Amino acid sequence: MDKQAKMKILAKQFGDMSKNKDMKAFFPDKANPFIWHVSYKGPQDSPFQGGIYHCEINLTNYPERPVTLKLLHDNGSYQNNASLCIVGLTEMGGSWTPGTSVETIISSLSILMNVPEGRHGVGYIVQTNEADIKRHNITSQTFKCSVCGVDHSTMFK
Repeated sequence: MDKQAKMKILAKQFGDMSKNKDMKAFFPDKANPFIWHVSYKGPQDSPFQGGIYHCEINLTNYPERPVTLKLLHDNGSYQNNASLCIVGLTEMGGSWTPGTSVETIISSLSILMNVPEGRHGVGYIVQTNEADIKRHNITSQTFKCSVCGVDHSTMFK
């Protein structure tokens, strides 16, 4: 797929995400539209509820190939600043399809945060600790990204 076609797909998805009340996307480098930062709310009815989590998503090979994800601050579920392999959304899981939207990827990332048993894929913290999760939940609400400038203390208000 050529760059212009990818840009059209990503522009539509960015617009669609702007309507979602549970996540916000940002371009940390306006010259590179294939690297996004996304802040999203923690999953409801979980220790992550009330937290705001921030990830980087590399869309360079999207939609033909899986994206690369990493969480940019401590969260209690995923390793900080490490590439994540989320089974079911990546090649490793064997189910990547070019029709998977960025919004679906982030929603799945959020839901999978709270799956403590039977975790598969690279980047998970092996043993989740509810006290650590709740502590990170609180600090996530005041996180400020040094790359894109997002300030969680003003998000989703």
